[in-house]
Amino acid sequence: MHQTARLSRSLYPLAGLLVVSVLPVAGCSGSREVAPATDAPGSPAAAAATPGIDPASRLDLDSGRVSVFSPAGWRRAPRSYDYLVRYQATPQVPYPSVVVLAADPPADITEVTPDSQAAFVEAMAGLLAEREGDKLARPPAAASAGPHAGVGWAAAGTAKLDGLPKQIERDCLAVVIDGRLYTVEAWAPRGGLDDKARAAARAVAAALRIPSLEPLEGLPPLVPPSEPEAEPEEEPEAEPEAGEAAPEPAPAA
Repeated sequence: MHQTARLSRSLYPLAGLLVVSVLPVAGCSGSREVAPATDAPGSPAAAAATPGIDPASRLDLDSGRVSVFSPAGWRRAPRSYDYLVRYQATPQVPYPSVVVLAADPPADITEVTPDSQAAFVEAMAGLLAEREGDKLARPPAAASAGPHAGVGWAAAGTAKLDGLPKQIERDCLAVVIDGRLYTVEAWAPRGGLDDKARAAARAVAAALRIPSLEPLEGLPPLVPPSEPEAEPEEEPEAEPEAGEAAPEPAPAA
């Protein structure tokens, strides 16, 4: 199923971690797990070689528009309408988390190149000034992740942790792929967002790709193994019929 919801300054229901949202997101997008694929340098095969991600974790999300990979060693969290996918470092606690959000890009931007990156930063700065306001901890600036030219920023948020409202940190990177805005955010309680979580979010952003269904070279295809051919059975020696003498054994050499 696919749903787009504007969640400006609303709370993410996040298994105990409820966070202020700043961009419209699309979630529960009919994801499917597929074999990693190979094509060109911008394909999921190249993404599977990105340091810090699990090449076997590919998901095609946002109604099949984008392939997403998990940080290596992280777990995929339960599905939600509030994000495309969320990963957490340990299964016991929901933070630190890496979250992937989807939306339409600002100012009708359909792609971002090094030449157009400045215009993308400017458009995102206007959007974030309106939606984040004084929550911005680091202003938007040009950033890159793998092959993607994007914009990065940091912002505060409010979360309910252990039943009490607390402040969280969000480290964010937005890129445009095939006409869609994808934002990858690292979330943690204030003071708890470490370099490991930031690096995990950057790895996820670097690995975002347009899906391809070609099998990844070097990995077996996801098809049932064929049954081995049975060895031909030896035919038993014919029994002599009634009244017929058995053949004499051949003389020893």
